[in-house]
Amino acid sequence: MSEITWHEPYCVGGGNACLQIGLSSEGTRILRETARPHEVISTTPEGLRNLVEAAKRGELDHLL
Repeated sequence: MSEITWHEPYCVGGGNACLQIGLSSEGTRILRETARPHEVISTTPEGLRNLVEAAKRGELDHLL
């Protein structure tokens, strides 16, 4: 198993819904909620970039 370097969680309002992004030693991007640290989603740099760009354009607003 590769080592993951986790970045500080992104939290709003001090609640438990915090999203954390990590980087594996192989370069894979890992996402998890801090309330469920063993449940992770992995993606490529391009996949994460596409998600962030879609969020910036408001394409995910209907999910909020």
